[in-house]
Amino acid sequence: MAIQRLAAVFGCRPTEPAILTLRRMSEPSRYARELMHRSRTGQMLLDHGFAEPDSMSAQEHRSAVPIPQREIVRLETVAEGLVDQHRRPEEWLDGVRAALAEAVRQGAVGIKTIAAYRSSLRLRWPSPRETREAYARLRQGPRGQGGHPRLQGEALCHPLLFTAAEECIRLGVPLQVHCGIGDLDEDLAESSPLGLRPLLVDEHYAGLRLVLLHCYPYHREAAYLCSVHPDVYMDLSLAVHLALTDGARAMREALGLCPWSKLLYATDASRLPEVYLVAAQLQREALATALGEVVERGILDLPEAVEAGRRVLSGNARALYRL
Repeated sequence: MAIQRLAAVFGCRPTEPAILTLRRMSEPSRYARELMHRSRTGQMLLDHGFAEPDSMSAQEHRSAVPIPQREIVRLETVAEGLVDQHRRPEEWLDGVRAALAEAVRQGAVGIKTIAAYRSSLRLRWPSPRETREAYARLRQGPRGQGGHPRLQGEALCHPLLFTAAEECIRLGVPLQVHCGIGDLDEDLAESSPLGLRPLLVDEHYAGLRLVLLHCYPYHREAAYLCSVHPDVYMDLSLAVHLALTDGARAMREALGLCPWSKLLYATDASRLPEVYLVAAQLQREALATALGEVVERGILDLPEAVEAGRRVLSGNARALYRL
């Protein structure tokens, strides 16, 4: 399906060799700009914390793709880079707070956690002893990409997440949480957003704006949380373009419970500019189908549905991230 859509854009045969030949013959930045233009992307929120050695820097990306861009800070990447500077976990967490505050001061509009990859989303506060022992092992353990240790386990990931939530409230930026669909190193059984309940019911975290990313196959659970908690939002990035027809069904199911004012458009495109175009097309189509059914049932009239679509595709994110 993606190949057929790309072939229609570039006027070539709908085969993988034809697309790859065209790709190799094109200047990379120009090719990416063309796809982004056709996707009708007006602004990009980018997480540069997951990068390969040959990935573009933030500045290089802004130069190559002339679309307004703002940063989302990846919490675990920041935290791993500070481990060698602090002997005690309390000092380390204070260092993370300072780094997040500096990133927001420099223009970042949100913070993202991938705790679902590194531990679980069944949040709990470990004992101080657990955290001290885990931090000592982390400092003495093997090093990964960039020479930094790999953060994992509830004893460190959960205190880090709670600390980031407190800082998000203080800084006035949303906290994004990866949940649901992901890579092989994620335990999908432990990545339901329902495990985030401590952040939603404890008065200490009142005012935290929480953004649930990807969500599938927990999109109904995420929609429920959006419907009952005033500061919870969700997107269906990855799901719509990876799950094909089931992704479109997920859009309808999400809008069955999630207020349309709290559903966000996102792609989670990583390294592949083609994903921006294909995901944009599929999400618009899925959203049009879902809102069309709402109109047919008399829940919204056509102008209201059009406004809802605009809010999902752009307006909700602009308001949430104060763009």
